Amino acid sequence: MENYLALYRRYRPSTFDGLIGQEHIVKTLVNQIKNNRLGHAYLFTGTRGTGKTSVAKIFAKAINCLHPINGSPCGECEVCKALQDPSNIDVIEIDAASNNGVNEIRDLREKVQYPPVSCSKKVYIIDEVHMLTGAAFNALLKTLEEPPTHAVFILATTEVHKIPATILSRCMRFDFRLVSTEVIAKHIAEIFDKENKIYDYEAIYAIAKAGEGSVRDALSVADICISCGDDKLTYEDVINVLGSSGTSLLNEYMYNLLSGNVGGVMDSIEKLCSLGKSIGVLIKDVCSYLRDLIIVKNCQKPNEILGLPDAYFLEIKKVANLTNSDRLLRSLDIFSMAENDLRYSNHQRVVLETASIKCCRPETDYNIDALLARIKTLEEQVKNGVKLSIEDNAINEPLDKPEIKQETEKKSLNISDLSLDDLKGKILSGLRSMGREMLWNIFQGVSISVSGNVLTVNVADEGDFDLLSREDNKRLINDSLEGFNPFQLEICRLEQSKMISEIDNATERMKKIFGEDIIIIKE
Repeated sequence: MENYLALYRRYRPSTFDGLIGQEHIVKTLVNQIKNNRLGHAYLFTGTRGTGKTSVAKIFAKAINCLHPINGSPCGECEVCKALQDPSNIDVIEIDAASNNGVNEIRDLREKVQYPPVSCSKKVYIIDEVHMLTGAAFNALLKTLEEPPTHAVFILATTEVHKIPATILSRCMRFDFRLVSTEVIAKHIAEIFDKENKIYDYEAIYAIAKAGEGSVRDALSVADICISCGDDKLTYEDVINVLGSSGTSLLNEYMYNLLSGNVGGVMDSIEKLCSLGKSIGVLIKDVCSYLRDLIIVKNCQKPNEILGLPDAYFLEIKKVANLTNSDRLLRSLDIFSMAENDLRYSNHQRVVLETASIKCCRPETDYNIDALLARIKTLEEQVKNGVKLSIEDNAINEPLDKPEIKQETEKKSLNISDLSLDDLKGKILSGLRSMGREMLWNIFQGVSISVSGNVLTVNVADEGDFDLLSREDNKRLINDSLEGFNPFQLEICRLEQSKMISEIDNATERMKKIFGEDIIIIKE
């Protein structure tokens, strides 16, 4: 049975015309070959799967080809045929990851002096060059600066910041860009046509998007999808291959999330987790979904960017109509932080559930972006002619009774009308809007209590107590509750904290009198 070659190996380009997405590099290299202006050292840098090694191999053949066609190797002359032999010693590929020592580079320095056998140029392709040790870089430096006239070096790396500046300054640098989704999708479609694989356009686009700019990554996914079944390849097939969450369950989860249905969200999480997907994959899917919603809310022709099936796009559009861009942006920020928190947590599902509830209940989030999102939601609801409850933003009856509206406007609030969390949030929001950042920061670390018409602020730190007790700062706290009936403000020092501070001070004095080696503190 004939050995199977992976798609990315079988369809690796052999000429510059077959390369995709790197036209700016191809044009420069072709002109150098045509005008005989070859350099002695090149540096190819960029993300994995963008064509660095492929360009290096094509370039090595092209500069030796006897009859190049538009700058590309002809593949027919005796030199091109000789270079197709893996045992050829005129084009040498070195893997710096496994040959990164100074001895290997010294061996290279000795052999580079020998002229090529069947070619005009001897080409060294050093892949993952950033893996060389410091001593190896120093050994390479002199040879790279003044190589023999018959030698050309091509260094390839994904981490250019790890290469010493002395090496960088001696090379022509070419930065390989990420390839656009549309270009990768077209390339995969051409390959599937050659492989006689029937497909939906949305499926091809999903494969290309999964590559995230890397042609090789996309072709690896395509290799799996091409064996997914004998029938037509559909969008759902690709989603299953990628291990993403089911579209219907994800739609249900996002609908509950943006509707503020905490119970529905927890139920949806249970269903999603029962699929066997990891929490990391689920959070990544949610981030991708939120990005799609932001595109739907802000772009004129969103599906030209998303490339989704019509039925799935209509579902996303329906979910997007539940909210505004500010809230979506805040939600994306919350889940991005949750994705980062996963690596430090032993209870990953709790991280997902906490992030979900925080997005579901924006009224509990006092972050400035969350407050802006809440204000935007209130503005839209008022614009649509609804009256909102102050405590929970619940929608009540339409504003069709002027006498009730006037009565509500005249009525002031008492501090006891709000929960302690909402009251503290109101004070924090007021201090932030007044630009009192230091006072806002201090107030986050205090607790408050309400008894009748008295608001008590409990402070643990002595310095914070002194600051908050100042008359000007007390007046600012009063001003932050504009619209409330007059109330009495008291700043109190927590007695337990005060006692601990006094004990600590007494202990320090005793240590100074008797010495630290004599005083023993027992718990």
